[in-house]
Amino acid sequence: MSEDQEAGFLLRVISGPLAGQTARIPGDRPLLVGRAPESDLPIAVDGELSALHFSVEQIDGSYLLRDLGSRNGTQVNRERAREVPLRDGDEIRAGATLFTVVRREPNGANGRCTPTQPAPPSRRARRTVAVATGAPYAASARARLRQERAPLFAVLDAARDPRIRLLLVEAGEQAASLYTGFQGELLADISPTLVHLPRESSLLDALIDSGWGDGWGVFLTSSRPFGDVRKHLRRFLLVESGAGKQQYFRFYDPRVLRGFLPTCGPRKTEALFEEIESFAMEAEDPGKLLRFTAQGGKAIREESTLDRQADGSHAG
Repeated sequence: MSEDQEAGFLLRVISGPLAGQTARIPGDRPLLVGRAPESDLPIAVDGELSALHFSVEQIDGSYLLRDLGSRNGTQVNRERAREVPLRDGDEIRAGATLFTVVRREPNGANGRCTPTQPAPPSRRARRTVAVATGAPYAASARARLRQERAPLFAVLDAARDPRIRLLLVEAGEQAASLYTGFQGELLADISPTLVHLPRESSLLDALIDSGWGDGWGVFLTSSRPFGDVRKHLRRFLLVESGAGKQQYFRFYDPRVLRGFLPTCGPRKTEALFEEIESFAMEAEDPGKLLRFTAQGGKAIREESTLDRQADGSHAG
């Protein structure tokens, strides 16, 4: 694959069928790795890889690896990983292929890249993602969300856990990827997905019971039709950074949105809430539910303490 002159991170194959191949991690979309020809780095001869095995995407100048529900899993620095930040020098094993992450800097007129010395992997990078910790608060969270007067929706990060896609298929509620066209078809199983949640929807129960506290997505209310809500949210998938470059905005990640909204200026707040009445999500402490509304160009934060069930069992 060709390498342009832009600084950034490269994914380099250091052992396996395509040893020596490199791919630049773009700033405007995920880099996909797997056996499928649609991958950005297709390795069809590695039979231990899944069709779409893992992705790496740039988020606010950092790089995040996501296992895409692969059959044999992905390891970062020899530890099983589902979603971890990457640093220069990290090693990734997927199937029979070993990759390394290399920082690429332009070096003179010839544009050749000069790797920096590998930094030791951070404690956070070496840690695998924990399972959901919010089960004891699930019944209370469901009850709070069902108190919303306006129609309830969720934007789910389908790449976060393979169970999300299975739950969507089984429930049969109105749902659609926020991606469109060829990208939407290719990434349908791992894309941010909007779903309508009627008041007595069993899907709401399943999502909260399985994913509360694990960053599966955010909830929102809107009186607008499904198509209008989807069109509105698509406007925020790509935003312009301070350097004038477009980058993904993971507003559907509660960890991102709950940090962004309190710092959002009036224009951005008004734009985001134009078709939305409220956003709701887990706090960093899954025993609390955060709800944001807009007033006077500001995002107003409400925090509710959830009731805990000692045994974590589901409420009827």
